[in-house]
Amino acid sequence: MDAAMNHDSIIPLYAQVEEQLKRDIENGVYSKNGRIPTEAELAKQYNVSRITVRRAVEDLVSQGLVEKKQGKGTFVTAQKFSRRLDTGPMGFTEMCESVGLTPSAQNLKAEICVPKSAEIRKFLQLQDREPAIHISRLRCGNSKPIAFEESYYPMIYSDLLSLNLEKESIYAYLREVKGIELRSTTIRLSIIKADARLAKLLCVPRNAAQLEIRGFVIQPDGQPVHTSYQVGYGENFEFIVR
Repeated sequence: MDAAMNHDSIIPLYAQVEEQLKRDIENGVYSKNGRIPTEAELAKQYNVSRITVRRAVEDLVSQGLVEKKQGKGTFVTAQKFSRRLDTGPMGFTEMCESVGLTPSAQNLKAEICVPKSAEIRKFLQLQDREPAIHISRLRCGNSKPIAFEESYYPMIYSDLLSLNLEKESIYAYLREVKGIELRSTTIRLSIIKADARLAKLLCVPRNAAQLEIRGFVIQPDGQPVHTSYQVGYGENFEFIVR
């Protein structure tokens, strides 16, 4: 981290400080969600006035690179996750790749079982005690936990259990290998508080606000593909409706 500012340059000192802070953010000196030093600390570090630092930081705030939190300090803006709700189902892998993150997963369960939920059994058109494929995973971006995901599939999709569920995209497999077109039905969104288990999985404080997404995915002819349940994302998620 080069803290030397050129006081003889025609480039204003605030612009030099701003550029140095940008480089430090890009190079990971200050992590996403991490606090940057105070105005006094930066002024001493760069040998400039606090007014110069304040101007540089205000410019970074206007660019969306950092954000000020009352009483806490100035923090690097976390990666925002965007997902359209009007273009059909988007897999977690697709969403991560669209914002430049490397997707991965921790497989929590991959089994054959009888769903307890009457709503799930009805959607999957299951008879009494008829089993289904149950897959639950912790989804990560750049190795950081982002969302807990749980789905149930009819038994005709039992070949999903042979996939490497920690590395492979189920949606890519269904679309590219099986040739299945996916369509969403109703999507329900709500805000919940993380319980002890969810807080541990997502590495967030207990009772932290998380987005819960429930829905169903079908083929064009109405045949059920899977139930969809995700919870996570927190304050860094936005959904877009045209």
